[in-house]
Amino acid sequence: MSAEIKIAPLPATRDELIARKTMKRGPSLNDDVDRIHVILWDNPDYKKFHDAVFDADAVEGSCTADNFEAARMLREFAAKHEEFVYVAKKNLTTLVKSMSVVLRRYHMSRHERAMTVQGETVGNGNHSE
Repeated sequence: MSAEIKIAPLPATRDELIARKTMKRGPSLNDDVDRIHVILWDNPDYKKFHDAVFDADAVEGSCTADNFEAARMLREFAAKHEEFVYVAKKNLTTLVKSMSVVLRRYHMSRHERAMTVQGETVGNGNHSE
């Protein structure tokens, strides 16, 4: 007695493919922070916290402190906008880390900017110099 094995067919369309996906997730924290970052970029009070690449030039005397001030502004914005409630609930340290990811997406992390002179990368790019 030979039993015929039926293998499930592949989805025929993109919609069928997406319907089969087991992990349906929306934007990540980094994606939401990215959206807020772009919205806040026109705000000079937000932008000034990203300007320094050395502590001596930082608004609050250290780039770390400026990162926390920028993260605080991100969180305050998120708290006022329902679509960002997830961001509003995060602690500042988490938001600083997420903001670092976002800044690298735009090639504008403090380290990247410190290693760039007139649009050209100088040095070997590691922190040992």
